[in-house]
Amino acid sequence: MDYQQGENQEGIVLGQNMSQNNKKRLSDEQVRVLERNFCYEKKLESEHKHQLANQLGIPARQVAVWYQNKRARWRTQSLEVDCTTLQYRLDAALAEKKQLEKELLHYIIGYI
Repeated sequence: MDYQQGENQEGIVLGQNMSQNNKKRLSDEQVRVLERNFCYEKKLESEHKHQLANQLGIPARQVAVWYQNKRARWRTQSLEVDCTTLQYRLDAALAEKKQLEKELLHYIIGYI
């Protein structure tokens, strides 16, 4: 990792991580373009990655990292939706089971 030297007020040398200082944020428009492309294509081919990078004026590596992070967030959201759906189905099945047990009990009591 690259470090840049600096001094504090007392003249003590401090190391600063250059990657933190040089981090470039994407503009809102760049994010919109990437989001739009992500809707159609969850995984980028190398050629399309380079086209997007040229169109947006950013390094291809930054496009690749954005896609990797977006896929991770997308998977997490998908799993949360799946989990919620399964919980609703489980609740419905348990309610149906309880109702069937109740009906069965009434049926059995009716024969006694």
